[in-house]
Amino acid sequence: MSFNLAFFNGDVRRDRKQEAMLKSMNERDNFLIRLQEMERKREIDETQEKASRKIQKSWKSYRTRKTTRHVFREHFDRLVEQNRERNLLEVDELSKLVANFYECHKDDDRLVMTLVELVKARTANKEFEKQIPNARRLLLGRCCVKFLMKATENTIFFHVFRFLEDYVISDCLLFESVSEMGLFDAEFHLFEALLGKRDETIQKAALSPRHLQLLSRIFDVFVFFFATVLYRTVRFRTVLFRSKFNIATVLFRASFIPSTLDDAFLEGLKSCDIHKWNVPPELLPVASSRIRAIFLSQIEHIDRTQETSLRNFFDSLATFLDTNTLRNTSIKDDFSRVGRIRSAALSFLDEHCQNMLNSDAFRRAACTYSFLSPINVHTVIALREHFLQLLDTLSASNFFVEALYNFITSNSVRGEFEVSNGDSPVASALILFSHCLKKRISSVADSDFVPADVFVDFDRAVVFLRDVSIKLVNLMFPNLRGNIYPVGNQRQAAIQTEIEWREVAESVFSILAVVYQKDIRIKYFPEGFWTDHGREVLSGLGDQRKMPRRRFNNGRMQMERTVDSEFVERLAAIYESDDSGSEDDDRDQDRDLPVSLRRAICVMKQIPFIVPFMDRVQLFNRLLRRERDKHYEYHPMGVMDRSQLTVRREHVYVDAFDQFSPRHQGDRVNELKAPVRVRMVNWTGMTESGVDGGGIFREFLSELLKTAFDVDKGFFTSTESRLLYPNPMARHLLGAEDLQHFQFIGRMLGKLIYERQLQEVRFAEFFIAQIFESDKNKDVDLQHMKSFDPLIFKNLKNLLKLEENELEDLQLDFSVVTDDMGLVRTVNLKPNGSKYRVNVDNVHEYVRLYVNHHLRLRIAKMVEAIRRGISEVISIEWMRMFAPHELQILIAGNENVFTAREMRKYCEMRFSQGAPDHDFMEIFWDVVDKLSPTDKRALLRFVTGCSRPPIDGFKSIYPALGIVVSMSSDDTLPTSATCMNMLTIPRYSTRAKLEEKLRYAINSGAGFELT
Repeated sequence: MSFNLAFFNGDVRRDRKQEAMLKSMNERDNFLIRLQEMERKREIDETQEKASRKIQKSWKSYRTRKTTRHVFREHFDRLVEQNRERNLLEVDELSKLVANFYECHKDDDRLVMTLVELVKARTANKEFEKQIPNARRLLLGRCCVKFLMKATENTIFFHVFRFLEDYVISDCLLFESVSEMGLFDAEFHLFEALLGKRDETIQKAALSPRHLQLLSRIFDVFVFFFATVLYRTVRFRTVLFRSKFNIATVLFRASFIPSTLDDAFLEGLKSCDIHKWNVPPELLPVASSRIRAIFLSQIEHIDRTQETSLRNFFDSLATFLDTNTLRNTSIKDDFSRVGRIRSAALSFLDEHCQNMLNSDAFRRAACTYSFLSPINVHTVIALREHFLQLLDTLSASNFFVEALYNFITSNSVRGEFEVSNGDSPVASALILFSHCLKKRISSVADSDFVPADVFVDFDRAVVFLRDVSIKLVNLMFPNLRGNIYPVGNQRQAAIQTEIEWREVAESVFSILAVVYQKDIRIKYFPEGFWTDHGREVLSGLGDQRKMPRRRFNNGRMQMERTVDSEFVERLAAIYESDDSGSEDDDRDQDRDLPVSLRRAICVMKQIPFIVPFMDRVQLFNRLLRRERDKHYEYHPMGVMDRSQLTVRREHVYVDAFDQFSPRHQGDRVNELKAPVRVRMVNWTGMTESGVDGGGIFREFLSELLKTAFDVDKGFFTSTESRLLYPNPMARHLLGAEDLQHFQFIGRMLGKLIYERQLQEVRFAEFFIAQIFESDKNKDVDLQHMKSFDPLIFKNLKNLLKLEENELEDLQLDFSVVTDDMGLVRTVNLKPNGSKYRVNVDNVHEYVRLYVNHHLRLRIAKMVEAIRRGISEVISIEWMRMFAPHELQILIAGNENVFTAREMRKYCEMRFSQGAPDHDFMEIFWDVVDKLSPTDKRALLRFVTGCSRPPIDGFKSIYPALGIVVSMSSDDTLPTSATCMNMLTIPRYSTRAKLEEKLRYAINSGAGFELT
């Protein structure tokens, strides 16, 4: 009730109206309380009445059951008192009676006697089993469970198990039902009762024959059940995992099995040989999986603090898995109901075994085992398939890795890898060692890399692996007897040999690639280390022997070709197919090639870095030449039919973009695979003199890319070390056409490589690696952050060393704040990253995601556009044979400035009038030799259109460099014909005049006005 305080006069006494209202409210509350009490009393009375009725009903039921049991028991006793041979009907009647009146302890003898009679009856007549209905068997099975649950050390259990085997276990549904009633619990209760109280401080004696008999009964049921009866996965899962014990406890419960049983149990399982079982072939897989599940379940009970126990388990497991692996078992598919159930059982058991091998218990035990010394390498090899899944943990053990390496080298002849087959123990050890070493190297940042910490004999191990890789290539593709090409049985044998050695070879190739990538970043090994193996690995290159011609399916004969040309064709096809994913088809085609070609193709595809760089450049040039020939084959054209392009010298990029930018209609990208003739228009609007024989185009392309890579234009930006990479702000600077520009730049970069032209540009390694990397989602190494931003690199390195409390103080989460042209926003490094704090467990993930965000994700769209542009001109997969620093050389050439001696060696000087003036020649070359590096580059650009010589030197310039000395004149400037790589220079009267005019001409930037 509310009162209006506006009329309060200070009197706290209530008036009559207020008193009446208050009294009415109190009476209502009292009435409601009385109603609630009456309702509660009524509910209590109803509950008591129901309970009373239930008790009366239960009592009546109990009295009825007791009376009925008494009647049945008396009837049973009267039948038993007749000492004579009982017929089958009487046995049936006895089983019916005891199933209905059995009580623990009171009727134990009657139950055992009945079970004995049932077993005897079935032994005499197997058809008798069918007379006992399943309902009665289930009741008798429940009686057996009760009997075993109350068992003592004096209990006779043999007849109980015989009955279960004959009447219950033989039926799947009955066995599952009795199991749900607690059969396994009852069996182990009996076993516990037989053993008595366990004393941990006293060494137990060996198990008695009675104990072993019980164990045999229990495990026979458990092991061979799936080899004899039907099975349903869902039901069995319910039996095992919804019961009191899980599968491991059901199999072997350490709380009541003495420690002396461990070794005996493992020895017993280890000596078990499934191939000697008297089991039908179609049941072997399930039986094998069953016994394997039993063995693997012991991992949860192995004491990892006991070295002997741990060694015994893994040594026994290795022997057991090797013995009980099914070999050469041909089993017909069974689509019947029984077959489907058996398949479901096998699937479930295999899944359970796999779960045990993937469990934390197995991982922890394997980790502890790997740190034991000495390591049993034969055990490790036998468990190779399972240990490969745990390399993150196992590779941390020096004992483990060193034992593998010592085993490999000790079985090598004079340091040479000599094995008979790819399944040998040495080959298996090599696979494990390679994977472990790979994990170790990959987990160490470049700045923290200390070879001795990675592996004690790191240098020698890498040399060994490098030489082994070449040996493995030869083993995969052995020499053929009497034939160059595999035919008939030789071809099939070659296929099997390749498959046999493939896993070993790929593991070695993989570790070498990781070491090589690390080496090119930190420059650990001396120059030439990777190619200093003294072996010929590209024997097919340059081989002019004729290849046999083959007839195609359409009846046409294959064109005549040499081993050399076939090598280039197949290598190009392999690189192109790697992008499309048809590796199996290429492998089939390669099997028809000579052995030398197959080896060379394998090397170029897997370990190209062991081939000298210049050999790879030569091969790359062959691929480019093949691409040109292929283009002309489909697009024949004359010299005068080349693409025409007119550009203004002051707007080279804009005019070229208008002509060759990506577009839906009228795209001219295909013209970039043919020569492009360029006309330059100077600032006055006049076309520059000179016919483009290639030199004008080279200058055009150089100027275009110089503009594109100018950081002031906004396409690219630079790191602290002035290395270029795409500008993440390009979208804001260039608008919606930004990706078109990057694709256009990619096309021009592809044209640069296609024409074997060079451009003075330095790309950031993390950027150039992403352009030519086949795995677009590959993480960027932390070391690249050093060139991007040294301060961030230093902070991230320190972050990895912080303790838990120090990380907590920083309050870092998985998000970063970006400022894009004034637009500040928070970016999650992973989904809901701002909700996850950085701690010692995930700090490495944070650093990885942080580096990937700044060096990969922010420029991913631009990189993809550039990559797409390059691939429109050349196959980007061809570039996989080069490392990032080699690609930089391929694009920009060597940074070392050429010498006058190198240039003079491949340059011819002629005099237009009179005899050669040797004094003038010496003066000229002396002037060139004294030029600054900048002037030398300008001279080469003035003559050839490019400021750097080809990668393989002046010898590859075509046409060859030439110098024409014209008549004497001190007023005429030198001129050039870049299309002919020719310099025309007057015969100046003095050295000073020669140097003055030459410097002026090469630095004038007058384009082709001086041509």
